[in-house]
Amino acid sequence: MSTDGYRPAYLIDGRPLFGDSAVRGIGSYVRSLLGAMAALGAADDIGLLVPAGRALPADVAAWRDHVAGEIPVVKRRLQPVLDHLLVMRQLRRIRPQLFHATEWAQPLRSATPVVVTVHDLIPFIYPRLYPWMRRERIVAVRLLRRAQAVITVSRQTADDVTRIAHVPDGRLHVIHHGVSPAFHPADATQITATLQRHGITSPYVLAVGTQDPRKRVELLMDAFARVDTAAVPLIVLAGHQGVYLDDCRRTASRYGVTSRVVITGHVSESELVALYSGARSLVTASGYEGFGLPLLEAMACGTPSIACRNSALIEVSGDAGVLVDDGDAGALAATVSRLAPNNSERADVVARGIAHAARFTWRRAAEQTLYVYRGVVTKTL
Repeated sequence: MSTDGYRPAYLIDGRPLFGDSAVRGIGSYVRSLLGAMAALGAADDIGLLVPAGRALPADVAAWRDHVAGEIPVVKRRLQPVLDHLLVMRQLRRIRPQLFHATEWAQPLRSATPVVVTVHDLIPFIYPRLYPWMRRERIVAVRLLRRAQAVITVSRQTADDVTRIAHVPDGRLHVIHHGVSPAFHPADATQITATLQRHGITSPYVLAVGTQDPRKRVELLMDAFARVDTAAVPLIVLAGHQGVYLDDCRRTASRYGVTSRVVITGHVSESELVALYSGARSLVTASGYEGFGLPLLEAMACGTPSIACRNSALIEVSGDAGVLVDDGDAGALAATVSRLAPNNSERADVVARGIAHAARFTWRRAAEQTLYVYRGVVTKTL
């Protein structure tokens, strides 16, 4: 519910806290950033834009009194186009010191300074795979040059923003995601209960997220088909697959591994922690990531992260993840098999992963984001 006359210093687009976005990376980003900012004592400075007529979800209900404005909900294809006008209207009414567009919704024009977070530019890197998303976001990408500051979640994404949107490097700020404290090695009871709930009865490797085209489920299944069944009998796909579910099943069938594949659908955070903790490894076959948070979440849970050497996966893995040549199914399979036993190599990868993931915190991300806010408002950046 909108609060008349409420004028926060910093207005944040909180709409990713709702609907499908709430269970995706963008929802986690906004939720985690708000929690960390509150822990730093900045909550009183923050207001939220929310969808019209929607109550805040229970996990962020404490922010109810921070709702400063509502954005009408229109048809899915129209929302990204109209947002530039709808947000502009709210900024004229609320008049905050700064607006943070957390997912593209930059105003067409604004006297209010604007900070935009860009998570990736995947529709522009793979235009043939995501033609509609590219069309929806063309205006938003062009508007990036008008923002006073652009936050990117990786150096890779910053380079993409420079190359595609032509934003000067001086206005770019790389602020990595954090890893929630919820991600740590789960106890045996939690792991067992989760595995039983999903019918997982054998050692497994894990793949997390929606297997859309750039995730390369073909490469994933090709690699898994080469893994010795004695080493790792199962692969678990965790996450809502939506329209890609049938493609996952068809690809598994094509590689003759249907009986070895478990597709869980969406899982809760606690279940995801248990799935990470119980896996022999996390395998990421993706051809491109703007960040790659599952790699760090798996590391934090004491599980080796295996990925292809490309995009921000190199940056996020650091010296703790295990990277193979991009697109090499044989190398992925060999690495999965090599790290399956409880040997000294696995122990070393696990220890390095836990230490590496601990360096990525939401507190640090919030501190750096608030630094950008203050620099924009005071014109000192």
